[in-house]
Amino acid sequence: MEPLKIRVSGESSTIRLAEQGTLRLTVESEGSQLEVVSKEVIARSNELSELFKALSPKAPDGTATADAAVTKVASTFLRTRNYTPRNRDNQQLPKVYQASMSLSVVFRDMTKLSEVIGQLVGYSNVEIIAIDWSLTDATKKSLGSQVRREAIRDAVRKAKDYAEELGREIYAVDVMDGGQNAVAYHAPVGGGLFGSNTFGKGRQTGGSLFGCASASGPSNPAPEPSPTLDLSPQDIQLTSSVSVEFQSVPGEERKQS
Repeated sequence: MEPLKIRVSGESSTIRLAEQGTLRLTVESEGSQLEVVSKEVIARSNELSELFKALSPKAPDGTATADAAVTKVASTFLRTRNYTPRNRDNQQLPKVYQASMSLSVVFRDMTKLSEVIGQLVGYSNVEIIAIDWSLTDATKKSLGSQVRREAIRDAVRKAKDYAEELGREIYAVDVMDGGQNAVAYHAPVGGGLFGSNTFGKGRQTGGSLFGCASASGPSNPAPEPSPTLDLSPQDIQLTSSVSVEFQSVPGEERKQS
């Protein structure tokens, strides 16, 4: 009897509550002078970077301490552009300059993340883009091993079901990893969950997060503190798949029952 080949796929998935949230935001400014809008963006970005770094105390090896609310802060370079608007009569108006910088901040303290977002919504030149939910690297590594093992067991069970019905004994001859996928369900917050804070509604300067002093005055008031938002982490689904080929054991046929 010819050797029997069985090809099956195995899958496994598990769900865990997100352990960290990456806050992505953009600082923007617009005006008639490139130097002015660039300086405004750089000043605000530096202010925010320092405040976020204050939430991320470092251990001697450079990693965030165990009690740090923020584990990583990253920012992009300054981006600038310009355009020439026109009025209703299609006449050119003075050139407008725009400048922007983006920041990415990884929070593992969800309460502090909620507090920070509640305060950032008071800055009209800060746009909150999204919160990307994720697991820590240690958790992904541990769960990754678990779902891989479960995926191969799923493939073995399927192959055995087929082999038993056909009266054969089988063994694996080829394994192809289908990879892993971690899916988080998050909503963009810039124009939805927390309202829009885009610069187009008018630049607001002055004010600072966490009560830090900065320039403000009657014509340029600091934003009022916002209450802590009830921000709930999303679920993360980690999935693993594998493709396995089995072959029947030579000379070992079983009678079908």
